[in-house]
Amino acid sequence: MVADSAKTPAAALASAADTPSLTPAHFRRLRQRWKATVTGNHMRVNSDDVYYALSKLSGTAEQYIANMQPSRIHIWEDLSPIHLSVNFRKSYERLRTIAQSYSIPSSIHYHDLNVQETVIQSLDFIASEIYNASVVQAKGENWWNFRIGAPLALVDIAILLYDDLTPRRRHEIGSTIVKNIGSIGQRSLKGANRADICLALIGAGVITNEEAEVSRGRWCLSDREYDGENSIFRLVESGEGLYEGGSYLSHEIFPYSGGYGVQHYYSLSKAVNVLSKSPYHINTTELAVTYTAINSTFSPVMWRGMMMGHIRGRDISRKSEPDAFWGNLFLQSLLYFADAELVPRKHRRFFKSLARSIWEAAPLPDLYGLNITQAFGMQKVLEERVPPAPPPIGTFATPMSDRIMHHRPEWAAALAMSSSRIGRYEALNHENLRPWYQGDGFLYVYTDKDPLHFSNDYWPTMDPYHTPGVTNGQNPQDPPAYKFTAHRDWAGGLDWRGTHGVAGLDALSTDKGSSARKSWFFLLNSIIALGAGCAGLSGTEVHTTYESRNLPLAGSNFSINGEYQIMNPGWIKPWEETHEQVDWAYLDSFGGYVFLDKDPVSFRHEKRKGKWTDINQYPDYLGFSDPITREYLTIYRNHGVDPKEGHYAYALLPSASSDETRDFAALPPINVTHNTPRLQAIEFNNTVMANFWSGGTIGYLTAVTPCSIMWGYSGAEDKYITISVSDPTQRATRIVLFINDPDIGGVVEKEDSIQLRWGRAGETGSVTITVNVEGTHGKTHRVSFERISWRGTLEDLPWRPPMKEVTTSTTTTTASRRPKPTAVKKPLTPNNTTVTSTKIDQKSSSVKHQTSSVGKASLGTAKPSLGTASKAAGKAASKAANGKTSGTTSGTISGTISGTTSQTASETVSETVEPDTATSTTSTAPEGT
Repeated sequence: MVADSAKTPAAALASAADTPSLTPAHFRRLRQRWKATVTGNHMRVNSDDVYYALSKLSGTAEQYIANMQPSRIHIWEDLSPIHLSVNFRKSYERLRTIAQSYSIPSSIHYHDLNVQETVIQSLDFIASEIYNASVVQAKGENWWNFRIGAPLALVDIAILLYDDLTPRRRHEIGSTIVKNIGSIGQRSLKGANRADICLALIGAGVITNEEAEVSRGRWCLSDREYDGENSIFRLVESGEGLYEGGSYLSHEIFPYSGGYGVQHYYSLSKAVNVLSKSPYHINTTELAVTYTAINSTFSPVMWRGMMMGHIRGRDISRKSEPDAFWGNLFLQSLLYFADAELVPRKHRRFFKSLARSIWEAAPLPDLYGLNITQAFGMQKVLEERVPPAPPPIGTFATPMSDRIMHHRPEWAAALAMSSSRIGRYEALNHENLRPWYQGDGFLYVYTDKDPLHFSNDYWPTMDPYHTPGVTNGQNPQDPPAYKFTAHRDWAGGLDWRGTHGVAGLDALSTDKGSSARKSWFFLLNSIIALGAGCAGLSGTEVHTTYESRNLPLAGSNFSINGEYQIMNPGWIKPWEETHEQVDWAYLDSFGGYVFLDKDPVSFRHEKRKGKWTDINQYPDYLGFSDPITREYLTIYRNHGVDPKEGHYAYALLPSASSDETRDFAALPPINVTHNTPRLQAIEFNNTVMANFWSGGTIGYLTAVTPCSIMWGYSGAEDKYITISVSDPTQRATRIVLFINDPDIGGVVEKEDSIQLRWGRAGETGSVTITVNVEGTHGKTHRVSFERISWRGTLEDLPWRPPMKEVTTSTTTTTASRRPKPTAVKKPLTPNNTTVTSTKIDQKSSSVKHQTSSVGKASLGTAKPSLGTASKAAGKAASKAANGKTSGTTSGTISGTISGTTSQTASETVSETVEPDTATSTTSTAPEGT
């Protein structure tokens, strides 16, 4: 089903009949443009990237030539026999590298007739043995090699050697490609696969001067045959493709913007570039969705020029395709779009600007060096002095893929969840063989302190049973299945003003042996993680992994409560300790860890060994079998064997200093108000963030229905109160909230999905909010109200300490201290009592009220509270809870008022959380990749 808002314009489809015929001059221009996409625009070489790319290309081509061992069954001995599809496809790819080196001036093979003859003879050999217009795909062979992989490589070779090939050879190559591509009218041909096949078909027509094939390929991109049903220029609402809100799914249920999504854009951008000066150019109206997705789908999932691991599917198990490989491929897509004249000038400049920011952000220029096309394109951008685009800052939720990204100036985080809608992991074609918990709350954290953490042979050496962010039993798992969704619906969250985010996951492991209700709160300088109802039925210990860090090769210092541990690089004596009383820890290659509930925490330092072939047995990657050793620091909570009501509460402070971590632990600038299987919430800076797993009350707000919610002061000088809410289950029809806040004034703005009903006609302060969430797929809904207490200037507000805050820019700003006014207004909370701070499952203790800051910006300087719940509110929340009770899990409701006073109430909510018996969705794996 496709989104009505993004239907392919009828005029674009109708224009197919009006397209003028291609002339010989058109075909020459098409070949010239295609060749430029493979060799780069020929220009003077004056950049290090071009020198490096050219040297790398020539050296690789020379190695391929030297290793040739032609025989009756192969060209290269390691690609024998040639009759296997993976071997003839990879042989074409090597020949393409040699043909590139032959075609580029300054290369050592430029116009070398011996090299030319070698490539042509190799093409003839493959055609005579296996890949020709008469071949029939053998049973068990991968269709992708026949229909996409081999054709795309063969088109590039034929265009590079066009003038050296006889007309007969060109015709045979074109016929081979067209025959093996076959029908392109299938409704199942979608997304990246459709883009790839269409590009290959256009190429076949360009080689043979056959306009019919160029036309077929061009209009297949728009899916003219089915009135645009599977056009790659439109949004979808189910299945494969690009979604509104930034998600990209492949194989129906797997988030893949960093793999298939990039490949989709690469092939589309190449087609746009090649066709841009021909009668078959792609209409700019069709490209509107494509332009929008650059910011909504791709930029948020990149960090320092690399595609984050949570949206790369099984690609994470490929040694030869690291995160920087996909970042560079996306960069090349931007350069192709920027070089197409039909693309509006403002977009072309932005694409160049974004490409430069990706290039500049790479932690190591030669991590996975630019190829020759990318290098030439970047040289042109640099010569034009196009400034880099600013990096994304803030929280980006893509609810249709159960993913949340959070970007700060010095670090970024990405959360991978799964649900009854989204697959836990992708394991296909013997790839990604240890994926069991990759979709169960895997929290990726990237920092400038160790930018290559996930590139440093992480995947073959990491502990799959201690995945950061995940709660799971320690029992061995069965071999992975394909298309395995999660058992429960709740997975998602929201962003608030673009700066903060909330996420929640109702986790039940694949084998139903462990479960937990988990929440993450993404703040300016920290991530707060809460878990409750941690239970197990596997007969083994259940662990929540706070961290499992791949240490840099140079080593890293680690301390617990300020006491440094022995962490010698190179040779270590493995150690594991459980600390009963621990407040904080610090790893200098990451930042800080603060343990908010003061319960026992376990630490492990060890060497881990592995091979890439342990996690990938696909024939393409069997060469990466060398043993690897890496050092790991693992931090986790052991909930015991088959626990019933395990819990945890901790904070991650990426890129923070040791002193900042200690200060945070001494006086946390956030207050954990609830951590139960029914409600998890924190309060800070006049802001409340919560996951209501069932109805409940916090302060002035009652949620009648389950939801994720965040509310707090917004606007210049905190003039408004803004509420953001979403339905992470994507099953509800409406969400109902009730607010009885004397500070709530008139409506400033609201979305059409929100209806308001005031408690008393003509009066403010008491309002029922009904949000229509049916069919909105977990989208965030917002409403803003005026604050009655706001009088136009900050001085008129109740006095509060000075604030340091980083919002959506990378600049740190500091507000000066305001003098306390002579008349202090009435506090926003009901009573004035002694300031208390009650930790989870611990007795209350008096603390001093003071200001604490972390990093470049204060995460939680105390401000007037949005409202403190009374005992009656606590009882109401308990009455709203359903289920059996066994044992006690206590949560604390507290708030700080007017800079000096607060009140604390506590509620006791308890229940036994048993893993449910819901079943997962499974299906057999398709043949293709």
